[in-house]
Amino acid sequence: MKRLLLSSLFVLPLLALPLLAAEKEPPGKEATISFVNMGGIQDWRPDGEKGLYIDGPNRQWYYATFMSQCIGLNFTEHVGFVSEPNGNLDKFSSVLVDHRECHIKSLVTSDPPPKKTK
Repeated sequence: MKRLLLSSLFVLPLLALPLLAAEKEPPGKEATISFVNMGGIQDWRPDGEKGLYIDGPNRQWYYATFMSQCIGLNFTEHVGFVSEPNGNLDKFSSVLVDHRECHIKSLVTSDPPPKKTK
């Protein structure tokens, strides 16, 4: 009986994770993207060299601004996301662009990036 009770204490919170992840935050609220190291980022789009739109779980977009200009971001094909040890991406994380680290100053929920005009 003890074993059943103990196992339910670990399983029940895990069942609630999909419900929590499905909630979308209002735009502009400070955020954390969970499970970045397990495919939590679907897409990304640069905003020049000043910021980065990130498509996270459940098609929720985020906008990261950097502490300084992120040189090469607008022209690169690949970026690396340096997450916290727990796999989260937040305002204490960084992005690697051509072996240079761009430190994130702010990560907020966002609308999708604007469409490119020709």
